[in-house]
Amino acid sequence: MEGEDKSLLPVEGKPLIQYITDQMAGYFDEIIIGSNFQAKYAFLGYPVIPDIEEGKGPLMGIVSCLKASKNELNFVTACDIPDINMSLIFKMISLAENNEIVMPVADTDKYEPLFALYKKSVINYGELLLKNNKRSVLDLFTYVKPYFIDFKNEDWYRNLNYKKDYLDFIQKRYKSQNKG
Repeated sequence: MEGEDKSLLPVEGKPLIQYITDQMAGYFDEIIIGSNFQAKYAFLGYPVIPDIEEGKGPLMGIVSCLKASKNELNFVTACDIPDINMSLIFKMISLAENNEIVMPVADTDKYEPLFALYKKSVINYGELLLKNNKRSVLDLFTYVKPYFIDFKNEDWYRNLNYKKDYLDFIQKRYKSQNKG
């Protein structure tokens, strides 16, 4: 993002992270922000949970937030996936009863661990991996068999990793809102 904080990029007049949390607010009884920068996200009005140990990547963020959560089942998303597809999340929730992780996958190897459901029961496995200097969320598959849900051909899905991704997303939103 060329040095810009993608979580604060404007989308429809609000920071991207607020754009995301606003979409979830009516559906979840608890929203937690995982970040080591608590003051930066205080404006959202949600608890901001720092990593238990900094510098250990997304797996540490997930473990830290799962430990802080009041709920057994938790939807985890990244601050750079702007559109929250509640239909997909509801489908994932319906599959979660007998699964500790429900994760979208495109083809056979394009996993989306930061748009997935996790039960608190994966905390111990995550801590074990982190203790052994493993940082990939996908390493959880060593201990937990996830349920994969097909994620190909999803027109709504965008991951804003680069400035071009963000600009394309904004342009597409502008065009769709100004049709007709």
